[in-house]
Amino acid sequence: MLGAARLSSVSSLAMAAAGQAPSVATIEAAVASVTRLTEPPRFVLGSKSASRRAILEAATVGVLFDVVVPDIDEKAIGDRARDQPLALVSQIALAKADALLSSVTNDSHPGAVLLTGDQVVTYEGAIREKPSSLEEARAFIESYGRAPCGTVGAVCLHDLASGRRVLGVDVARITYAPMPAEVVDELLADEMTMWCAGGLMVEHPTSAAYLQSIDGGVDNVMGLSSRLVASLLAELCAPADAGSAVLRQRSWAVVGDVLNPNKAASRIVERLESQGRPVALVNPRDKTGKCFTSLADAVLAGVVDAVDLVISPALGVGIVEDMWRLGIRYLFVQPGADSERVLQRARELGLVVETGCVLIQEIPPALPAVSPKL
Repeated sequence: MLGAARLSSVSSLAMAAAGQAPSVATIEAAVASVTRLTEPPRFVLGSKSASRRAILEAATVGVLFDVVVPDIDEKAIGDRARDQPLALVSQIALAKADALLSSVTNDSHPGAVLLTGDQVVTYEGAIREKPSSLEEARAFIESYGRAPCGTVGAVCLHDLASGRRVLGVDVARITYAPMPAEVVDELLADEMTMWCAGGLMVEHPTSAAYLQSIDGGVDNVMGLSSRLVASLLAELCAPADAGSAVLRQRSWAVVGDVLNPNKAASRIVERLESQGRPVALVNPRDKTGKCFTSLADAVLAGVVDAVDLVISPALGVGIVEDMWRLGIRYLFVQPGADSERVLQRARELGLVVETGCVLIQEIPPALPAVSPKL
């Protein structure tokens, strides 16, 4: 959908998911990992974040954009103690866009796309604010060696010319080894720790040796998921009546008993291919060597925009996790694979999920191979 640049970025994610790439949490690493946009529009970035600006500059490959900071009270939106993180960041991203539309218009920025977003730090499903004391900061930092923490971010794209708007979320997971007391003390001695949500500074050199992995993208952790921006831009470029956002994806992986002509997975492959969709065949249980046994291998061999899940729920959650690590945002789940556990995990990770049967549903025309200018 986004050409060779997207394939290169996703292949890097595939290698990272397979443990072949170290985790480095710096602005430089975030910039180096971005999904570069093909023929990007002129953006207006609704954020004062230096890291978001650097990531967008790298993703747009030198296309200039303006920066306008929204004037809103984020703390007045939602309830951080009760709201789900994905819902909260979505509310705030939309509120930022709404606040800017009185001054950022198609007259002031012809043909531009307004980009706003928000991000929170999470731990075991709960949102973490800035530490209220050194004691709380210490407890936060020590906890990261016991269980992964994460970030949840939302991006809103608003086309100023048409008024169309798309919204998406992306999640990252950060895993640390336990940090010795002297390392925690050194982090607490840096006053910036108290200004960071959750006391989390992934870029801090003191804790770098204890950072084991980042799943979901370094750029995502640093404030802006470029893979999400690319996906949303493609949605914004599609005609308003283009149909299902999932089924209009171009390149697919079908996961199931894909080589058995008596099984639904094999017939789904035939249906998608008859509609001009390239399909990668994936079966984690395959012993023949005639199909891929993992999504990561399928992605290394070619672009995968969407997955059709035709496999037992016992394996489905793992496939959903793989999709998220690899940056595959669109999931279609067939009857029998659509357990609540699978669907809930997919939504928690920000995937766009549709249920039904590809064998009987109308399949709309595919998105263009390269996203056009708006």
